[in-house]
Amino acid sequence: MKSQTLGSALLIAGTCIGAGMLALPIISVLTGLWEGLALMFITWLLAAYGGLLIAEACRACPETENLHGMVGLLLGRNGQTVAVIAMLFLYYALCAAYIAGGASQLNSILVSAGLKIPYWGAVALVTCIVAIVVLVGTALVDVCNRVMFVSMLLLMMVILVSLFPYTRLENLAMETGTFPVLLAALPVLYTSFGYHVVVPTVVGYVQGCPEKFSKALLIGSVLPFVLYVFWSVSTVGALSSTTIHSVASMPDSVTNLMSAVGQVSSVSHFSLIISVFAAFALATSFLGVALGLFDYLSELSHNSHSGLTGRVRTILLTLLVPMLVAIYYPDGFILALGYAAIALIVLAVFLPVLMVWKVRRLHMEEPYQAPGGNAGLAIALMVGVLIVAAQIGVSLGVLPLLG
Repeated sequence: MKSQTLGSALLIAGTCIGAGMLALPIISVLTGLWEGLALMFITWLLAAYGGLLIAEACRACPETENLHGMVGLLLGRNGQTVAVIAMLFLYYALCAAYIAGGASQLNSILVSAGLKIPYWGAVALVTCIVAIVVLVGTALVDVCNRVMFVSMLLLMMVILVSLFPYTRLENLAMETGTFPVLLAALPVLYTSFGYHVVVPTVVGYVQGCPEKFSKALLIGSVLPFVLYVFWSVSTVGALSSTTIHSVASMPDSVTNLMSAVGQVSSVSHFSLIISVFAAFALATSFLGVALGLFDYLSELSHNSHSGLTGRVRTILLTLLVPMLVAIYYPDGFILALGYAAIALIVLAVFLPVLMVWKVRRLHMEEPYQAPGGNAGLAIALMVGVLIVAAQIGVSLGVLPLLG
């Protein structure tokens, strides 16, 4: 595989893999492991197809450099307004989720070290650390992200190998979740495959070559899917469904799940390894999203990068609201991931379908065209509507809140 294709695939995989995977074992037990993996496959298909649609629109608009410009060119000012709202909603929901999860994980590590601070203090500390790193600049975020991402993958390999001897087949055989539970799982599962904002970058990096970007998009999204499967099977197989059901009903279920997994293996300091892994998963996701939101707000305000005052103002706009949400909704990690799915569906399904439909109607398309034809567009829209409806159902209490 050529270096451009491999690099693009790893960029996509790195954008996907992160804190969202921490919720997958709980989702897998509540839905039933194999049913949960089947739903994960469906959401992966939708995410991969959305990426190919964005790539097709990119080929038809070579003069644009990002998703924002492409939406404006094809869908006009109204389309851009919808994209801006969806992007801000996505970024803020993810930041709130990662601050809440990061604060809980930080408290867990501090407690194991004999220290304890109030939850709001942990929230403030996590927010301040990320704010300082983002304020210093992209270069520091890049270095921190690379080190933690590689460390996270290495720790994950150690965890999977350590859990393997404790995997029990009887733990993998569990009852199928009810239909409302299966529906409620869709938004969280879909959010675990969010990489679509980097698709224009990938298409540009491989000079718009269809063979290269289609291969990169598929391989880059398959890698997280495979890792998620191993992660879910290993954690669920090492813990009884009774244990995970009990954890899922607790406040801060994700942190309690990591704690339960940490007690399984006799490997030295295994509990600490689990905690550090979870912290790195949260930190890599949080840094990337916080930097993305910071740059996006700077672009919208045009002058916020000019001078320290402008940068401080922008970082306050970036993190203050998510910090307050995390303080008032300390158990909102999985809920916030579900809300993020609504915005992601808009950006990665609804808008790409509309853009590609217009490209094909006006015969703007290049020789490359995403597979499926108009039937594929219709199916993607229907599945997207189903995921959005599921999250609305969770919000209204019609469907259960998982975890």
